[in-house]
Amino acid sequence: MLSTDSEFKKLLLLHSRDRREKKMLDELKNVPLEISRTEEKILIEKKSIEMAMDEWKSLEAKNNSLESELLSIHEQINRQKNKQLEVKKNEEYQALESEISSLKSKESEKEDEQIEVLVKIDDARETARIAEDKISQRVVQLDLQKKGLIERESEIKGELSTLKEEIEASRSDIEQEPLRVYDRVKKVVSRPPYVAPLSDQTCTGCNLRVSNDVVSSALVEQKLTQCDQCGRIVYVER
Repeated sequence: MLSTDSEFKKLLLLHSRDRREKKMLDELKNVPLEISRTEEKILIEKKSIEMAMDEWKSLEAKNNSLESELLSIHEQINRQKNKQLEVKKNEEYQALESEISSLKSKESEKEDEQIEVLVKIDDARETARIAEDKISQRVVQLDLQKKGLIERESEIKGELSTLKEEIEASRSDIEQEPLRVYDRVKKVVSRPPYVAPLSDQTCTGCNLRVSNDVVSSALVEQKLTQCDQCGRIVYVER
């Protein structure tokens, strides 16, 4: 049986190593993308903290501005009251009284606005605290993921270096003709497997039914046989 032939087993070993290499190269290609995505997530998380802190700081600045306005209004009221003590005409007194009343109304509005801002400051402070705490934990986890990806990238490169040596060793141990056929299949077939067992007269590489001649060649004649549908090397397992 071809599957038990020592030379064919060498080809199967090479095929196994080639598939491992393909899988590892795909993983290696994907690692930088995963690192980039992780870095983007870290930036987004940090931006969330910044936004929460900025909101808090903005409200604090608004409160300070209102505090200054209230102080200014209060000083204006006191000045107008002092002027009232100096005026002698009733119309001047009433004009000042009207201005004081307007200033007090404005002062009341600013005090109401400040109360709203102070309530928002309490909420924003708590939101910023929670955000910083929870998001910082997520950032730590993402940093660990990034570190793990960088370490995995280094591991893959080391494993690939060893695997390439094993592949070269396998290739040097296979006879020229089977190796030539195998290399041709690798160029023609878009994706592994390049060597596939037959199952119920079906190539397990392309899942299409093969001809009787292919089955006879692989099973009876035990020749190095290719699927007449996809070109993969096929064999019968027993």
